[in-house]
This record gives sequence, C-alpha cells and structure tokens, in this order.
Amino acid sequence: MPRERADPGGPVEEVFWAPTIVLTNSVTNLPQGNLNFTIMHSFGIATDGVQDLFGLDGAANIRFGIDYGVFDWLSVGVGRSRFDKLYDGRFKANVLRQTKDGRMPLELALTGNVGVMTLENGFEFTDRLNYGAAVLLARKVSDRLSVQVAPMVSHFNTVFIEEDTDGAILEQKNTHLGLGLAGRFAITRRVAVLAEYLPVFGERSDGTTDAFSVGLNLETGGHVFQLFFTPSSWLTEQHAIARNTDQFFEGDFRFGFNVNRVFSVR
Repeated sequence: MPRERADPGGPVEEVFWAPTIVLTNSVTNLPQGNLNFTIMHSFGIATDGVQDLFGLDGAANIRFGIDYGVFDWLSVGVGRSRFDKLYDGRFKANVLRQTKDGRMPLELALTGNVGVMTLENGFEFTDRLNYGAAVLLARKVSDRLSVQVAPMVSHFNTVFIEEDTDGAILEQKNTHLGLGLAGRFAITRRVAVLAEYLPVFGERSDGTTDAFSVGLNLETGGHVFQLFFTPSSWLTEQHAIARNTDQFFEGDFRFGFNVNRVFSVR
C-alpha cells in the first residue's frame, strides 16, 4: 500500500500535554470519542511545617471530573469539588488551530463553566450559582516551549460580607476580570515544567491576591500526572480568580496534583 504523506499544513499537536495547565484550562482538547477522567487535589498550606506534614494533614480540596470529546474541536464535562460541595459543568471549543506551515500562528479556544454550591445554607438555587469564562490564545513556539494568554471573567450571583481577625469588614465583589498567563517548557519527551499566573484587573474582593503556580508534567502514555505548588485551595477558574487569599512568594503555598486518564470509548 502507498504510504500517506504527512499534511504539512495540518494542526500542531500537543500545544500542551493535558486539558489543564495547573488551575486553568489549556487550549488542548480531547479528540472525538475520548473520555478524560480527572482527579485534582490541593492540600493545606505546605509551610505549616512538619507538625502538619507540610500541609498533607491540612484541609484538602479535591475535584473529580469527567470530560468527553463530542467532536475534535468540542468537549463537555462535569465535576464535583469538596469545598462548598460544588458541582460544575463546562465546555471547551477550539475555534482556531495552529498549523504546522505557519499559516495560522495561534491556537484559539473558548471555555465556559457553571458551578452550583450544594452546601446546606438555606440559599435559593439562583443564589448558589457561579460562572467562569475565558478566551484562550496559545502558541507552540517550539517542540519545547508553549505559551498561553487567556482573558477571563468570574461571576458569583451571591457574595458575602465577612470580618477578618481584627474585626475589619471584608467586602466581596460579584464579578472579577482576570488574565491567565501560562507557559510549558519540555525538559524531555516525558517531563515538562509549568508556570501559571492569574492577575486580577479592576475591583476585587477584599483580602484576595493573584494566584501564581508552578508545576511539573509527567507524561506516561495513557496518563498525564501534574504535580504543582499553588497558593489556591480552589480548583475551578472562577474560584481561583475571585477567592484566593494566600500569596505564593510569601510562602503560603500548597502542594497539589492533577491526574488525567484518557479512555477511548468510540
């Protein structure tokens, strides 16, 4: 049989190795008919020391999620997080694909997430809802380096007024505008380092800070393991933007991991 020639204008593969970077989505989507089972885990503050086993004894948040590739350009998913007993549904749609011949230099994807807090607190259903959306712009610069920029918005239907330890009033905002800045550098074909920064622009909730995370990707075939350090205990984008209260560079970071396991169900 004659051999098929590689398409020189085909899409660039593996801009990122997994559908997530650390806390945020990457432009990488699931092929049609593939199912990705994800476990995301963030432990307590690592700098609490050996008494707390460097955060492993602390309050941990965990999210179980399933995403399915409806088409090569569209995936949908659902998940459940421990904090706030949060259920969420999400989608990712690739609008543009970076091509090998350079005719399309960027990858562009749209993402959306709707969460509902199910913690018993007497709230009405609409008061429990929160939303996140982003426009992902990425480029695989070389076989080793990929970068991504993502304007993001986070909205909570209901926010709270709280007091800090000194009795000062902390006011929360319903809506936050942010930017996801991320990069991946491959050390080998199986190991890569990650960095992610989520600055917020304009008004923000009192006492919150921008989340900076670093991580390590380990690719093992059917699995992609992501080990990371992050200040955020939250595992959805809208919460990471609006509710992070710890600062990485002041030592307030947590150890966490993501496990991605892809199955073909076609």
